[in-house]
Amino acid sequence: MSNPPSSPRETVIEIVKRRVRLIYDPKRARGWTRLPKANEAGLNAISFLFPLGEAFFCRSVAHYRGRITDPVLRDAADRFIHQEAMHSREHARSNKALRDAKVPGSEMEGLARVLLGLSKAVLPRATQLAMTCAMEHFTAMLAERLLAKRTLYREGTDPAFANLWLWHAAEEIEHKAVCFDVYEHIFGRGFWAWLHRVATMVMVTAFGLGGLLTVFTWLRLKGLFAGRRAPAAAPQAGSGGGPTLRNLFGGVAAQAYFSYYRRDFHPWDQDDRPLLEAWKQEHPGFGLGEGHAHAHG
Repeated sequence: MSNPPSSPRETVIEIVKRRVRLIYDPKRARGWTRLPKANEAGLNAISFLFPLGEAFFCRSVAHYRGRITDPVLRDAADRFIHQEAMHSREHARSNKALRDAKVPGSEMEGLARVLLGLSKAVLPRATQLAMTCAMEHFTAMLAERLLAKRTLYREGTDPAFANLWLWHAAEEIEHKAVCFDVYEHIFGRGFWAWLHRVATMVMVTAFGLGGLLTVFTWLRLKGLFAGRRAPAAAPQAGSGGGPTLRNLFGGVAAQAYFSYYRRDFHPWDQDDRPLLEAWKQEHPGFGLGEGHAHAHG
């Protein structure tokens, strides 16, 4: 995969540098959406993946920044790193509130530490970048689902957690093509670059979803056991409504996932700009001024 740098595909949307610092109240860390408990439990659980995961994304792209010859793509990479670093920080802060409220899911941090630690130790940088492309495809699919149901989050009991997820989803859509464009710019669009990209997606799907399924099953069993031991009048925190892959990714079309395997695939084949623009209209200036940077909701 030693192809010369290729021209990035057309940038279709602005990637905005926002600064967000929300206030997370542990007393309001439960029931912050109008969605079923399993949906909220799934998001709470994967929130523990993001501090380490987003740092991995930043590192993967930053490694190749010096080889990006296109100034527009280099700027987009810098904006990608800024957004992912903000996501890492805010999820770390929200995770503290979740821990303080004894919300289940902190086991996810261990999963991220093991899988990403092994990846950094044994996989070449090119494969780590391809992993980031694959995981960005999953986050883009999840982001589309979150923004499509944004009313159910916005009308929940706590706007801080809802705003965290909707802001995160909006920025995942904004920058969803950046890592992919960096990969193509560095390694080209030939057969071997494509084969490496899709083989890495198979690996990410197997180990990533396998890991999620294992931890989700453990969380559900632990919650069920805690619920049975607790008095009927005072059920244990987290009993029932445990996370499942179906609740997390239900509604995501299989075609959206498998499109990644096409030779001519590009993340902006799925145009999510209407969802993004709707969020921007509902949250004008979010993260762009002092008032929004420290807003509770």
